[in-house]
Order: sequence, then structure tokens, then C-alpha cells
Amino acid sequence: MANKLVARKKIATHIIRENSLVKKKRSLKRVVILVIIICMLIAATVLLILHFVLNGNSNYPIDIGIYSYEIINKYNHIHDPIIGKQANVDSIIHQRYINNHPFTQGLLYIDGNTLIESSGLYAVSYLRKFKLNTGATERYYNLTNNYFAEGIALVVEPETYRKFIFVLTYKENTILVFDYNTFELYNTFEHDLNGYGLTSNLDPIHSIEDLKNGKFANYQKLWTTSGSEFLYELEIPNNFKKTNKINIINKKKVTCAGFTIKHINELEYHLQEKTIYANIFMTNLVIEIDISRGSCLKIINLSGLIDQNTNKQKTERNRESFLNGIAINPVNSKEALPNLLVTGKFWPNLFEIKLVKTNGMNPNSVLVEYFKTIRHNNP
Repeated sequence: MANKLVARKKIATHIIRENSLVKKKRSLKRVVILVIIICMLIAATVLLILHFVLNGNSNYPIDIGIYSYEIINKYNHIHDPIIGKQANVDSIIHQRYINNHPFTQGLLYIDGNTLIESSGLYAVSYLRKFKLNTGATERYYNLTNNYFAEGIALVVEPETYRKFIFVLTYKENTILVFDYNTFELYNTFEHDLNGYGLTSNLDPIHSIEDLKNGKFANYQKLWTTSGSEFLYELEIPNNFKKTNKINIINKKKVTCAGFTIKHINELEYHLQEKTIYANIFMTNLVIEIDISRGSCLKIINLSGLIDQNTNKQKTERNRESFLNGIAINPVNSKEALPNLLVTGKFWPNLFEIKLVKTNGMNPNSVLVEYFKTIRHNNP
């Protein structure tokens, strides 16, 4: 009997030990699984952080402001019949062109009511200075038939502090250099990119003496785009007459909400924030770009603005009537959120708009139009 009790105790002890081992194994298994899950979560978090850091937007989505607009003023965008009439222009091209409004490629203020604009298309491209309130052209230059004008920028020659207007050309790998006061063609530079947008950090209302005293040439900058996802910084030669080519000295990939943004087009530098506003070609979107990182700080949705043009039906029917052209009035360029002057290709109007912040919107929902455009044009 005693032996049986001892045997039962041994069996019970063995069972208890076995159960204890099973429980320990199960606990260990749970711990291992938990550790694996934690490691996977940490790895995923690290990869996500790296994704946004490498795409130049480590603060997504907190820092991206979503904006709509309110129209403050509406101006006539007049195609002056005295300009854009180059010699030997095909009659069909000429007729198509003179019946429309400027094919805006570049737009910049030089004072509160005076702007310089470049208008594109082969055989009818031009550069003009005009009054905003009347649309009257004060000075112009018709480009030769082989040039398609693109973005423009105001630049000072470092050696002399003389002001010039740089005009990009589309596929000619050429920048045309015009005297600011006379609009005479001064020189041409070769460069390695297709031309889309161009801007500089020059304040147009500063006098030559102010620029000299502030040694502006030491920190003057010039940026361009080629229709790709990059914002390029171009060198500024010391003497514009002795230079035949300018080179790329830096480039940044432009991203928004962690996504690479292609089709960066017309540019406008914002003096106060030291950022760049940019059209995204073939969309109704404008983004504000952090130059040092390439990431977007604001997405501005201008959907519906084309419908506010005087001749809405004609503008909408034109397949090339994309939003294009951004300018900041130097009078309010020191504001953190300045009004913008915007227009489009063949648009009969220019619009001064106030930016209105839209709360509670995810950047991805605003970028849907961009993604659709990319898919449509890159099958």
C-alpha cells in the first residue's frame, strides 16, 4: 500500500513538473512572439521614418497646410495685337494665336502695378512689360521663330549690379539674357535642361544702391525646373557677357506627403519665408516648397478658378488652358501668407487671390488630382 502511495506521488509530481514545463514553454513562446511583434513594429516605424526623411518630409503630415482661395481682384489678361507678330509665321499658327490671350509661361511683379510676362509657343513667343490695371503693354520683345519662351527671372550681374531678365526656352537648352531697362537681347547662355520654370531671390523694388550696399550678389540665387521632380539651382556668372554656359550647382527632389512630385512647372520665390511657390503642370494645384529639403509646406487647391474667367466656355474648350503663372506683389511679399496673382495659358483674366486655410483635410485627398494626371500621362 505504501509503495502504491509513493508511486502515485511520483506520478503526480511528474505530471505537475510536465504541466509546469508546458506552461513555461507556452509562456516562453508567448514572450518570443511578443518580442517578434515588437521588433517588427519597431522596424516598420524606423522604415516609415526613413521613408519620409529620405523623401525630404520627416514632419508629414503635421506641417503640410491645405489651402483653398478667395478671389480679391480680377483683371483683364489682354493679348496686345502689336506683339507676337514675328516674320514668316505660318498663317494658321498666327490666326490661332492672335485670337487668344497670352500663353503665359513666366510672370513677375516689378512694382505694385507693373509686371513682366513671357508668352510661349514657337513662332509667336514674346517678352513684355505691362500694366496690371489696364493691360497696356509698355515694352516688348518678339522672340525669333525658333524659340519657345518659358519661365523668367530678374537677376543682377554680380560684377556690375546691372539688372537683367533671364528667359528660359523650352527645348533649345538656351537662356536668353535681356537688358532690364531696354529689353534688348544682351547674350544667350547654354544649359543642360529643358526649360519650364525660373525664379530668383531678387527683390524687384530694391534699388541698385541698396543691392550694392547689402552685397546682394554674395547670396543671390537662381532656380529652375525641367518638368521633372527636381528643383535645380543654377550658377550665376560674375559677368554675363563673358559667359556662354551656366551649370547646375545643386538639385533637390520635390516631395509632398512623402510622395515624389513630378511636373514641377512655373516658379515664384517668396522673400519673407524664403520658399518657392510652384505650379504642378496640368493640374489645379500650387505647392509651396521648402528649398533646403525639397518638401512641400503647403498645397493650394485652385480648382474652379478657370470657371471664373470672363469667357468660361472658350477657355475650357482649349486643351492647353492649364493653370500657369504665379506672382507675389512686392508690396505684400513680406507677409507670411501673401496674396498671389495667378493666371493660365490663354486665360482672359488674371486673379489676385487670398489663401484660405482648410482644416481637417488629409494631403493625400488633395493630391488625388495629381495622381490621376500622372497615370493619364504616363500609361
